[in-house]
Amino acid sequence: MAESPDIILWQRVTRSDYTAFNSIYEQYWDTLLHIALKKVNDSDIAMDLVQDLFVEMWQKRHAISIQTSLKAYLVSSLYFKTFMHFRRNGVHQKHIDNYSQFTETYVHDEFSLQTQYEENYAHILFAIERSVEDMPLRMKAVFQLKYYSSLNNQEIADNLGLSTQTVKNQLSKALTKIRQHMEAERLDTSLLSLLLLACFTYS
Repeated sequence: MAESPDIILWQRVTRSDYTAFNSIYEQYWDTLLHIALKKVNDSDIAMDLVQDLFVEMWQKRHAISIQTSLKAYLVSSLYFKTFMHFRRNGVHQKHIDNYSQFTETYVHDEFSLQTQYEENYAHILFAIERSVEDMPLRMKAVFQLKYYSSLNNQEIADNLGLSTQTVKNQLSKALTKIRQHMEAERLDTSLLSLLLLACFTYS
């Protein structure tokens, strides 16, 4: 099967072709901004979220592998960005609760492809929450400081009186535990890598 024009475009981006990246930016900016506005209801915040998404996408272009739909990947990335925004502002549960309403409201042609990503993403977030509950105390403490507080490994080590290597080991075990939990529940893990890349890229 021939590769889609978007995937070919992304392959050029991975080779640091900024013209191709700019084409993606111009093609999807309006769609992503529209979604962000509906979720955060603030034009300045929405623009910042979308801009940050594209900046990080360019910075991580060599680590990102897109095999199917570029649009679905971008929308899923935006879901994560909005989730992080709400989490930093103390309304994590409100954001989770709004997923079903968002899905019900925007099931039409433009968003039908992303509906399954939205639903799967919500399942991933809940799976992470359940996995954290079952973690040993030290692993849970390390993971929560990384995932909920966005601390780097050195900050986590300083907070808990651990070595940075211990922090790395505990995070690795925590991520393995989450993946195993999801596989046991037969959840699609395709978006898990995206979430973990964004959350754990910076040590």
